[in-house]
Amino acid sequence: MPHSNCSVCRPPTTSFSQRPIGTVGALARMLQHPVDELERIAATADQRYRIGKRELKRDGTWRICYDALGVLKSIQARIQCLILRKVGYPLYLQGSIKDPVCPRGQKANAGMHVRKRVLISEDIKQFFPSVTSPVIFDIWHRFFRFPPPVAEILTKLTTKDGALPQGTKTSALLTNLVFWEHEWRVVADFHERGITYTRLIDDITCSTARDLTTLEITRLIEALHAMVRRKGLRFNHKQDIARAGDRKVATKLIVNAKTGLPVEKRSAIRAAVAQLRRRPQTARSTPAYARDYYRISGQVAYLQQHHPNEGARHREVLTGLRPLVPHR
Repeated sequence: MPHSNCSVCRPPTTSFSQRPIGTVGALARMLQHPVDELERIAATADQRYRIGKRELKRDGTWRICYDALGVLKSIQARIQCLILRKVGYPLYLQGSIKDPVCPRGQKANAGMHVRKRVLISEDIKQFFPSVTSPVIFDIWHRFFRFPPPVAEILTKLTTKDGALPQGTKTSALLTNLVFWEHEWRVVADFHERGITYTRLIDDITCSTARDLTTLEITRLIEALHAMVRRKGLRFNHKQDIARAGDRKVATKLIVNAKTGLPVEKRSAIRAAVAQLRRRPQTARSTPAYARDYYRISGQVAYLQQHHPNEGARHREVLTGLRPLVPHR
């Protein structure tokens, strides 16, 4: 859970205190490429990706992650380091932000909603592919105050086919800025009414230590939908509302008494380890076994973050089940 004094660690609004990049030449120097070369890379950026991972989601749609290739990947790394990581992100933003004072991420996000009476969660439908180039241009131009020629090149360098590609070095941090103009107003209004608001990329969670009336819940949800619609986005499905006595889940973690994985997730990991243990010794020499082993090892590592003792027991079992071929 974040430190008790984290509310003062960041300004209430997202801010950028560096001097704006005033010319394409200055941007080119920062990114260590001549102007003509940078413009050529930006013009062909859409072709400089490969699909890194495809995952079928619960709603039947595919989550497609991309890897930037070659020089575009190194340019995005510099944009991430020299621009996006110079932003002051308020505590209600929890996605992909390095913060040694107030750690961010799934567990920290969920920790802000522990032991609440009411919890409301929504997730934005097809967030990354729905964040369009005009939205990203607006971030570079109006939030960072970069002139249009600079904003245009940065937009081309950080989007693919007119949208934000999931999985790149710049995309997750840019999602924190999508609602920069309006989100802080929603948060301030909620704070006045004793409502805690957080956003982890596309997952929005609101909670209160008191009961809310039906009218209050309706107005809260209307405020969220209005904010999201301003950017041409919409929520994925009907919101989840948990009241006193219900099981409460924030960004896939149980938050009733403390943060933790749902019982069914822990059971699935335990079953996967047991199934691996039952496989014959000869299987350990196959690439298929190696793939399964490292996939399950990743699940156990995730379990250890939230249930250290339980995860350590599974890790001990896995130590004796290592594959006999290298992982590729």
